[in-house]
Amino acid sequence: MSEDQDATVRLTPAAQAAAPATPAGAKAISTAGQGLPRTGLAVCAAVLALSCIAAWLLLVSPAPKRPQDVQPVVPELPTAPVAALPYKVAPMLDEAGILALQPEQPIMLRLQSNPAIFVLLFTDLDQQGAALNRVAALIEKRGLPRDRLLTDAELAAAIAASGDTPATWFFGHDYRASDLGRFFSFALRDGVPLNEAELWVRDRLRDALAQSKPGGAVALVSVANAGPQMDATMRAVILRHEVAHGHYFTLPGFAAHVHMVWHDRFSDADRVAFTTLFAREGYDTTNAELMANEAMAYMLFTPDPRIFNAGMVGMTEPQLDRLRELMRLGLPLP
Repeated sequence: MSEDQDATVRLTPAAQAAAPATPAGAKAISTAGQGLPRTGLAVCAAVLALSCIAAWLLLVSPAPKRPQDVQPVVPELPTAPVAALPYKVAPMLDEAGILALQPEQPIMLRLQSNPAIFVLLFTDLDQQGAALNRVAALIEKRGLPRDRLLTDAELAAAIAASGDTPATWFFGHDYRASDLGRFFSFALRDGVPLNEAELWVRDRLRDALAQSKPGGAVALVSVANAGPQMDATMRAVILRHEVAHGHYFTLPGFAAHVHMVWHDRFSDADRVAFTTLFAREGYDTTNAELMANEAMAYMLFTPDPRIFNAGMVGMTEPQLDRLRELMRLGLPLP
């Protein structure tokens, strides 16, 4: 879904700090080859004796102190977690266990069937929107900048122009760790103040990377508690939809199959039908990967006609079922 599709990244104030300066008094030690004078055995013996004394002094003398608690140098877009930082371990649950929760505070969980997917649970849609709508604007909304964050006023205007509210702009979110890392990198670069919910996501990104395999793919997806605008049935479908995106981000064979079907099995007319739908939804239709990823998730993992049905892509149910079968056949689920 992003221009930087694969590298996982983490960005925290500590992790983005510049390389620590060498402490005063700590000097680099270098060695250089020295020619041996040829002045006889006596000189050689003297040199040998002095070398032995020096070696003995090195053995009995305490080692020079090393700087303590120095964090490793982390580039702006790192590829491995800073394991030295403390982090909160995300409980591992299956989808049913996640849906059984209605937390009073936002929490992060880990998907049992695919531990590379971390699930953010928010108390309501407003809180979820405050945390992730600006990320969505950067990563996948059409006509918005890809090289900087929107200001609060710009984000409010974009949401209003869509006819939505901050709560309903997205019912769920899904991002690669690299997408989120780029978001927080831009915030740091440009001095954009982040709200409390966005800062919470930043900390959870750090936690997710710290407990994941270094260099491995990581995805963060989200859903909110059920409420007036999203009942329990819809909540379950939204989670299922977002988890499908998480599989796409973290399982190379899964993503490869989706791309193969989208490009090789679907006709031009099939792709146009879905792209037209996603254009109405405000997605960036120039992002071919986003189109394939969304088509897969809507067809196979969104069994709620309020969210997706054949009529929305100008098809009959049998026509859509044919495409579903093409996408389902051979899809490697965890």
